Order: sequence, then structure tokens, then C-alpha cells
Amino acid sequence: MRQTIEHRLGWTWWTQKGSYARVFLRELSAVFLLTEVVLLVLLLYNAGQTASHYRDYLAFLWNPWMVSFHIAAFGFALWHSTTFFLLAPSALPLRIAGRRIPASFIILQQFAGLAMVSLLVGAWIAWVGAT
Repeated sequence: MRQTIEHRLGWTWWTQKGSYARVFLRELSAVFLLTEVVLLVLLLYNAGQTASHYRDYLAFLWNPWMVSFHIAAFGFALWHSTTFFLLAPSALPLRIAGRRIPASFIILQQFAGLAMVSLLVGAWIAWVGAT
């Protein structure tokens, strides 16, 4: 008769190894990013309501706790993007004329695209105004 070995992981399984912690933080970043998307949708919803609703919601978003959350979410967004860009050449190796494109070239192109989009969005916000 076979015996099964029962192995249970504790709460801190992801702290046992650096690679586990990096993967865990990447997965945790999705929660922060989803919350930011929900907050943005609520911002758009409140923009269509009365002016007082919109001002109240903006005051809520500028609460010091929310500002610290936004900063943490920004850090997680950078982490999520960076890890995605670093994994992309392994997930989809590109070949042109039978030769494999170097991973560093693919990664640099993605970061250049991110920088360009960030500059465009930043310029648009500066032109239109953040508030």
C-alpha cells in the first residue's frame, strides 16, 4: 500500500528564496494595479456627476493614505513592467532571416517604447493640466 507524503506550506513560504519573493511580489502587484484601475473608473464616473461629488472624490484621492497607496502602486507598476520586459525575449524569441535577435535588443526596445509613451502622457498632462 502506498503512503502519501503530506507537505504543507506555511504563510512565509515565499520568503524562503529570493526568486519566490520576486514572483510573489509580481503577483501581488496585480492587486495594486487592479485597484488603481478601479479608482480611475470611479474618477471618470464621478466626473460625470455633480461638481461636489467630483471635488469630494478628488479630495479622497489626495488623502495622504491614498497618495502613499498611489506611490506604492506606481512602484509595483514599474516592477511589473520591468519583469515583463525582462521575460519577453524568453517567451517569444524572435528570428529574422534565421538569426535570433539578441534579448538585450528586444528589452531595450520595450523600455524605449515605455519611455516614449510615458513622455507623451506626461506632456499631455502638462498641456491639459493635472487638475
